[in-house]
Amino acid sequence: MADEVNLFDEFKEHSISEFFRKNKHMLGYSGKLRSMTTIIHELVTNSMDACEEAEILPDINVTIERLGNEYYKLIVEDNGSGIPPKYVPKVFGKMLAGSKLHRQIQSRGQQGIGAAGVLLFSQMTTGKPLKITTSTGDGVIHEMDIQMSISKNEGDVLSHKTREGMYRGTKVEGEFKEVTYSRREQGPFEYLRRISLSTPHSKITLKDPEEEVLFDRTVFQVPEKPEEMKPHPHGITTDEMLHIARETESSRLSSMLSSELSRVTTKRVKELEMYILRDKLLEQYRDSFFWDTVIECYLNADFKYYFDKYGKYFDKKEIEEVNNLILGLPEGLSELKQYYLKYIITEYLFNKFDEDHIKEIRNQFKKKPENFVEYVSKQYLNASQMDEFRKKVRYITKRPESFVNSLVEFSMVSDVELEKYKKGIKKLLKINPKDVDWKEAELLVSVLQDMDFMAPSTIGLRPIGDENILKSLETLEPDFLKTLTRKPKTYKGGIPFAVEVGIAYGGNAGRFGENGRKMEIMRNSNHVPLLFDTTGCGLTNAVKSVNWKRYGLRSDEDAPITIFVNLISTHIPYTSAGKQAISTGTEDNEEIFNEIRQALMICGRDLNNYISRIRKAKEEEQKRKYVMKYAMVFAEGLSSITQKPKDEIEENIIYLLR
Repeated sequence: MADEVNLFDEFKEHSISEFFRKNKHMLGYSGKLRSMTTIIHELVTNSMDACEEAEILPDINVTIERLGNEYYKLIVEDNGSGIPPKYVPKVFGKMLAGSKLHRQIQSRGQQGIGAAGVLLFSQMTTGKPLKITTSTGDGVIHEMDIQMSISKNEGDVLSHKTREGMYRGTKVEGEFKEVTYSRREQGPFEYLRRISLSTPHSKITLKDPEEEVLFDRTVFQVPEKPEEMKPHPHGITTDEMLHIARETESSRLSSMLSSELSRVTTKRVKELEMYILRDKLLEQYRDSFFWDTVIECYLNADFKYYFDKYGKYFDKKEIEEVNNLILGLPEGLSELKQYYLKYIITEYLFNKFDEDHIKEIRNQFKKKPENFVEYVSKQYLNASQMDEFRKKVRYITKRPESFVNSLVEFSMVSDVELEKYKKGIKKLLKINPKDVDWKEAELLVSVLQDMDFMAPSTIGLRPIGDENILKSLETLEPDFLKTLTRKPKTYKGGIPFAVEVGIAYGGNAGRFGENGRKMEIMRNSNHVPLLFDTTGCGLTNAVKSVNWKRYGLRSDEDAPITIFVNLISTHIPYTSAGKQAISTGTEDNEEIFNEIRQALMICGRDLNNYISRIRKAKEEEQKRKYVMKYAMVFAEGLSSITQKPKDEIEENIIYLLR
């Protein structure tokens, strides 16, 4: 008992600032060069947001001054809206304080950590505050020294001076140790070069210890501001549904669904009643003698057909897993869809290839669905084919009306029972949202995921745009250039996202290597470059998963090509608070992974056509040169046979070769 008391004598509460002081690597401060780039990243993206919120074309000045060994002074100044003085200590001195986390809207920063992290790092390495000069353009300029109270997670104002002057914007000055500066690929110079490509409407001036460099704007129009949007019903989680139910002002569950979720109208809520009825009837017959018949009425997919025809190629445990998922329906429907995708692609391959080729890839059929689909889509399928297969998977279940009618035809449910169920469902949709329990929320989420809804609105997303990416990448002077912005979709949690890609080939595209130019992958999230954690990022993995040899490249690495990828979303699934890598792949947020792959494959087809034309032209030119090499000898021999002038014969040969 004494030991127990002593143990809890050491029990203390810690602020979020104390946590990050001991774990600064989680914010991106883990190496000298990376720390320097992180500081620039946080301050420049804040400046970008401030300008765009005020609909101002960003003019950002970055000054990097060397004070000593691994000791630098940084100044970042913008022409944005400025910060009212009462908010300055909160913006720079308080972790998890901001205007973005609670809103469903695209923004560069989300957690309210970045600017405060800069102050924390300055304080930890030099003991000095940040100097903030700001004005909203009201004729009063505020100069403030801000320090962070780590134990309280608050910003303290050490000094506050004012002066008159016409100025609008914010200037942040700070000193930092344990940092270094270079123009290497992961340094501030490369970061600013890339962010100027992903935000072509910005003008960035860098003054570093070497020289002054201008990254000028190529677009002269401020992008439209994204608008706050409601969660999309596809992929919404049970926890999120309950959170919405607790916060809503609606008095009925039905009105909450139509007012708090996008794409859900009163008409769709009526349709929802039939989906709930279908799932409740399905639940009634679970573990019953009639289950197989009920499943035939419920599913459009005949899994027994695939097992009978191709079962010997699948793992026995897989067949057992699928049968267990069918027994547990509707729970596990999303997993069952993955297996269905695998099986319809399997049938496609068997119809496409002969027996010998099937034997060569026999082991691939034993892979998990996500790994199998990744392999097949990389080797054999193009983007449009994958789209067709995924559309089929969406309709794995029959329409509720069809399911209910089938049960009625089989006399498995009476009109009286149906009426009883319908009254119960209407009663459920009339209850106060605050009274919804976990099981009811889970039922709602399940049926919403199975319903068809329009893609999420684009009002909360602001893509760079095909034309603007084109103008940015034209600065590389490539021989071939293709860009594409995909339509918005959702990933788990009902979060909307969209993917933009660009491929630049030839010219100054690619990065310099020992043996010439190599593939360069420019990763961006919400228009912000990601320079670190490359190998652990889902964007890199998506690019690498494409079989580039199918699109004309003889090597995935040794090619003068720049791959530009920009993921935009109201919530980016970063792997850490450092925001340098994105969690997406065949097993996690696969919707994002698949969208990137398909966008790149669509652009890849045009690249392949271009490279094929160039190679064909080169081959014909080589043939022509080869013939021309012997034209004179051929003309001389022909002249002696025909007794015609040699010059005339040479002229005719050249004419024929043109």
